[in-house]
Amino acid sequence: MSTVSPCLLTSSLSGRRLRVMRLAALCLALVGASPVLARDASAPLVFTPYAFETQKHGTIDAEAGYLEVPRRHADPNGPRMRLRVVRLPATGGNGRVAPVVYLAGGPGGSGVGTGRGPRWPVFDQVRRETDVLLLDQRGAGESEPPAPCPHQHTFDDAQPLQHDAALTALRDVAARCVAYWREAGVDLGAYTTAESAGDLEDLRRALKVPKISLWGMSYGTHLALATVRLHGAGLDRVVLMGTEGPDDTLKLPLSADALLAELSVLAKGAGFDDLTGSATRVLAALREQPRQGRSVMHGGKPVMIGEFDAQLAISACLGRRMTQQWLPLILRDAENGDYDLLAAMVLLLRSEHGSYGAMPLAMDVASGQSSQRRALVDAQSRQSLFGDALNFPFPALGDGLGLVDLGDAFRGPLRSKVPVLFISGTLDGRTPPANAEALRPGFSDSRILLVRGASHDNELWLGNPAIAAGITDFLAGRTVGDAALEVAPPVFARSKSDLVDPRGR
Repeated sequence: MSTVSPCLLTSSLSGRRLRVMRLAALCLALVGASPVLARDASAPLVFTPYAFETQKHGTIDAEAGYLEVPRRHADPNGPRMRLRVVRLPATGGNGRVAPVVYLAGGPGGSGVGTGRGPRWPVFDQVRRETDVLLLDQRGAGESEPPAPCPHQHTFDDAQPLQHDAALTALRDVAARCVAYWREAGVDLGAYTTAESAGDLEDLRRALKVPKISLWGMSYGTHLALATVRLHGAGLDRVVLMGTEGPDDTLKLPLSADALLAELSVLAKGAGFDDLTGSATRVLAALREQPRQGRSVMHGGKPVMIGEFDAQLAISACLGRRMTQQWLPLILRDAENGDYDLLAAMVLLLRSEHGSYGAMPLAMDVASGQSSQRRALVDAQSRQSLFGDALNFPFPALGDGLGLVDLGDAFRGPLRSKVPVLFISGTLDGRTPPANAEALRPGFSDSRILLVRGASHDNELWLGNPAIAAGITDFLAGRTVGDAALEVAPPVFARSKSDLVDPRGR
């Protein structure tokens, strides 16, 4: 097993604290301290005042600290990691509500970063009842992320993307990155959802409370559900926004076709007829002959677009509100021979597919998929308009990398008495409502909040004030039943002047 570099340890500690730790280590050695005592002497979770700066809601008086956890929970006396935790102290409540830990999506998203952004009002409402803790999960944000991999693949934009050649190239990059991280001493086996679930149990103990509540979004729900399975006795309540179940890491391809059909109904009212037919015709035309587009967002850069490029781009557009609002115009322009808008999405996806982070790659491969799920995904890929684009380059990317697989016990059916609130958006192209519906029978105390018109984006949080109220009431232990809410429908772009750069530029 690799060990912590003394240089890394030194850089993460102040000089005074380092001297204190060295003295403590010397004293322990002199008295022959046991490994168990050495672990008990690890730094406690200490919060200090922290000015939490939000993007648009000012600076909040908060507290911040670092939680020390074992790199591998099966080796509690081995190397340790430090996780960043920001506590938003309660501004009200009766003091009897369990503290709430927020778990960001990704994997690789920052819980601290999420709190700073446009979703802050929901966090602010929840902290009226109890403390809210923003956690950067191991390997993400300020929680010791491994060094970026220097290897990446740059696609030839003069050529259309070919499925098999692209997969071969990306698997080669992933293999080189894994080798690079291992050579650098990175323990990739430490980045699994099961290890992160152990971190949450350690956080509960460090807070010295009998129970905590969890509040997750997207991948954060996957982590929350693993914690329900592995450490459920320490949980009070769980909120799951955009649920990713234990065996949902691979998405079902036909869910993209179903969402396209639903958007087609909405787009028709905005003057775009037959969105599904439009996508089918664009893909057929590109299968017959690749076409060139120029992306204004990339300085007019040209790219040759093939059928697989378009499958990737269209399925990606289905995921979030902004790109859903683009999609009818993208397809209409392409049918009319103008591929410039499609080119912007193609170039964006090509750049994203060419590189990997250690934590997201290891986490996704470890969660993996059951043989039954993989067979179902393969079967649906042959029926879907988009083939396997919704998951590409997974699952094949993970085959042969030698990374940890958590196994079918991790992915199996889940049963629990922990109270759960499922929140799902009917236009969510990443974690559709069917995921929550499939899990619900395993929870004896559950309720569903269905948000009609919400995608995998901010409107699932902010599209209706009753969403935040429902989350707050549930976490506070007040009675919450099944409910359905409406948010404003997508406003589809009618011309290029209506578009906003999806990168936020």
